[in-house]
Amino acid sequence: MAFSNQQELEAYTEWVKTELRGMGDHARSSDLFQEEAVGHAVWTLPHRLFIGKIWPKSDKNRAYWVISGSDIPTDHIEGSLAETARDAARHFTMKWQLQGARLEQLESKEDSTETVDDVDWQKVAQRLQAQAEGLYSLIENEEIWRQTEGPLVEPEV
Repeated sequence: MAFSNQQELEAYTEWVKTELRGMGDHARSSDLFQEEAVGHAVWTLPHRLFIGKIWPKSDKNRAYWVISGSDIPTDHIEGSLAETARDAARHFTMKWQLQGARLEQLESKEDSTETVDDVDWQKVAQRLQAQAEGLYSLIENEEIWRQTEGPLVEPEV
């Protein structure tokens, strides 16, 4: 990954640090594990998309892929579901498509003019579908995946 100047590199570094903290927060709030965690960024599209791996410090075999970004929800899947960040992105795409379809089915069973708990589930479903489609278009873009894949920030040992 090349940066035009030191300022771009520093902005990117701060963004990655923020995403790493968010990955840890997501792991705790999702009850993936409560103990101290270790993780690293695996692949990024600077300032847009972050894919990382996180695991409890005591057991690297309990790893999770985490995705976050400017226009997508922070989400996770089990580490064993994907070998690479690109494979993980494919799983997130499928997960969001399925979740969106389930929400559309739930909404169609109820009166479509009402919302449950003031949430418009139809809009949530449409947003998930749009996010899945956007991520899929990135997955299909060979050029962006030619970037180095692997730990961008070395994990703590």
